[in-house]
Parts: sequence; structure tokens; C-alpha cells
Amino acid sequence: MKKLVLLSFILLALCTGAWAQGTANPAESAFLEYGFVRVGEIQSITRNNVGAASFLFPSGGKLVTGLHSSISSEEFLGGLEAVNSMYSQINYNLFSYGWKSSARGFHTLEAGARVNYGLSVPKEILQILKTGTAQSPYDLSSLKAFGNVYGEIAYGYSLPLSDKFSVGGRVKLLLGLYSVDVSARKFSLTTTEDQYKVDLDADVDLTSTSTKVGTDESGYLDYKSFSGKGKFGLPSGAGLAVDLGAVWKPFSGFTLSASVLDLGGILWYYGNAGTSSGSYSFEGLKNLTTDELDQEHISSRLKDAGEEVLNVIKPKAVNGSYKFKAVPLTANMKASYAMPFWERLSVDASCLYTGYNYCAPYWEARGGLSIDFPDIAHLGLNAGSGAYGFVYGVNGSVEFKSFRLYASYENGIGGVIPYGSTPLKANNKTLLFGLVYLIK
Repeated sequence: MKKLVLLSFILLALCTGAWAQGTANPAESAFLEYGFVRVGEIQSITRNNVGAASFLFPSGGKLVTGLHSSISSEEFLGGLEAVNSMYSQINYNLFSYGWKSSARGFHTLEAGARVNYGLSVPKEILQILKTGTAQSPYDLSSLKAFGNVYGEIAYGYSLPLSDKFSVGGRVKLLLGLYSVDVSARKFSLTTTEDQYKVDLDADVDLTSTSTKVGTDESGYLDYKSFSGKGKFGLPSGAGLAVDLGAVWKPFSGFTLSASVLDLGGILWYYGNAGTSSGSYSFEGLKNLTTDELDQEHISSRLKDAGEEVLNVIKPKAVNGSYKFKAVPLTANMKASYAMPFWERLSVDASCLYTGYNYCAPYWEARGGLSIDFPDIAHLGLNAGSGAYGFVYGVNGSVEFKSFRLYASYENGIGGVIPYGSTPLKANNKTLLFGLVYLIK
């Protein structure tokens, strides 16, 4: 049995692996010796499957965009994905309180807030800008955008079923504050010598408890007209989510854990709703390419073309509606084995999968080493591969009396633009830090 488990762990370390100090498996607290109070934990996640290096190129001693005439279509378009996406998430834990029950279980109460937003742009749009519309028709239905802000109130309970196995769960009440969702079931562009034709079936949904978008005389949404701007309204959505987890310690030094987090969603009320459905014809995209690096010139041409397109396909206001939207889901598996010759040194491995609205799902696998000095400090290093390539990370904590300060940083390789944070290559960057007080 022991050999079988060790073999499984080795395979996991070689084939998967991802370390995240903040995975928050609800079953892990079952083995805690003390209660705790955590205040102000912050986690920032940024993911993009292309970076600035896919849009900026050296030419003639300076950087130019991929639209510049000196950059071939093959060089520019060959570095793009079929769907180019970015996603950001900020998790803020207002407080967490955990305590042992008089029986065997462990309870937690938590409150916090989350911000999620993302954008996906089909390669065809950039192809139109670079080469014109000679290769019509184009499928642009993957052009989507979303963003939301919601609060969380959670209760968790974990139970050790034995000294080797524990289970846990967490129920979360989600209070939706703001949400915007722009999506198309159909969005195709066909060109002829004289005009451009768009076949569209798309929705634009915004929450409206504090802000109301106006309409023009024809009943179309007018985004230059707002009422109640700046007022904080009541929650515009409500929902539930659950976290589930398990921890197994089959023999001394070995731990295997798995969890599924944020399984659920929010029923939003979109009072500012609009829809565009039908076929539309217009001119204005002809010769929409850029032969020089002139940001003002590029912006002007794109603005003119964009305004013409929006004037043709602008959404018509419809009655507000309720729509269910899933929140980003994360699945984790983690294994750790303390070395028999020195139990403070451990080999770690795990895998992670995240799925979220409209942007390509993300996965990664990491293996690493960690060293632990009880009641003093912890340090972990890891490396592996993910959906966007090579990744690495470091995590650690320092304990002083009953206080524990912890942090972790994970990233891909490729760097960022100097004096900025724009990644040069496809990137996954996660930053976590927090402070916890142990109730001993």
C-alpha cells in the first residue's frame, strides 16, 4: 500500500504539480491545533494568453506595432492565438475567524469581496486591421467582455473522520454589487466590393440598482446618458457557492489533498439591458490598415470605424431581466511528502484548473521543495508548466509569537515592459499576502 501511494505521488510530481498557498481547502482546518483570526488577506490574479511581444516589434531602431508596414502579416498574425484573452481577479478577505468545536470539528466564519473581469478578442479582428477584409467571411462571435463585483459571507466546517482522513465544506452567500456582460451568440462579418454586412445576435447587460442608462428617441441605449451616477445602490444580484475538500494522510509524512472551490453562481438583475439582432450593412472598414507608427492616427481611424459600426449595430433597450452567471471555479490537487532523513524538508506537487466566463480555461502543473521550521518560518520554491508555458513561484511565512505573516508569488517567464506591468509574453501572475493571529 505504501509503495503504491509513493508511486502515485511520484507520477503526480512528474506529470502535474502546482503550488498555491492560498488554495483554501476547507478540509485542511480539521487538523489545526489552534483557532485563528485572519484580517485583510489580498490575492491578485492576472492571466493573459498573449503579451505585448505579440504586438510590438523592433524595426529601424525603434519599436513598431504589428500593423506597421515593415512587419509582415505572417510575423504579426502568426504570434497570435485564435482567441486572445485576458482575465483579472482580486480577492479581498475582510476577516476570517476559525475555532475548534467542543466535539471534533472545526468551524470558520469569513467575509470578503471579489472583483473579476475579462476580455476575449478573436484573431480575425486583428487580421482585418492588418490585411483588410479580403478573406471574408469572418466569425467574430468570440469577441466578449465581462466584469463583476460581489461580496461573500461564508460558513465552513471540517471534520476529521480519523487521524488520517478529513473532509470539509464551505457555504457562501454571494451578494452581487455590479456586473456587465457583453456577449454574442452570433457575430459574423461578410464583405463585398461595395459594403460590409454583419449578422448579429448579441446582448449587452448591465446592473442598474444605482445607475440607469438612458435611451434615445428611437429606444436605443444611450451610453452618454446616465441617471443616479455615483450612488451606491442595493445588491443587484444574489447567489450561492460551495467549497468542497478532502485531506488524506495514509502514512507518516505523506499528505494528499483535493478541493473544488466556488461551485455556484449569482442570479443578477440586469436592468440596463439591450439586444442587437439581425443583419446590418455599412461602409467604412475599407483599407483599415496602418502603415505607420502614429498612435494618434491609429486611434483616430479606429475610433471613426468603431463609431460607425456602433451606430449601425447599437443595442435596442429591452426590459430588465434576471440571468444566472457562474462564478470562476477552481479545482486543486496537492501532494506533499516529508523526507524520512529530515522531516522539515518536503517534496511538493499539485495541479490546478480554473474555468471562468468567456476566457480560455487555465491549468498548470508544478513541483517543488519546501522547508518548514515550526513556530518560526516556512519557505517553498516551485516550477512547472501551464497553459501559457513555463511557470515558477515562491511562498513563505514568518511567525512571531502568535502572529504569522505569509505571502506567495507565482509567475511565468518573459518579463514586463520597462517601467510598467504589461507582460511581454503570455503570463499567469498571482500575488497573495496576509496576516493571521493564532489563538493558542
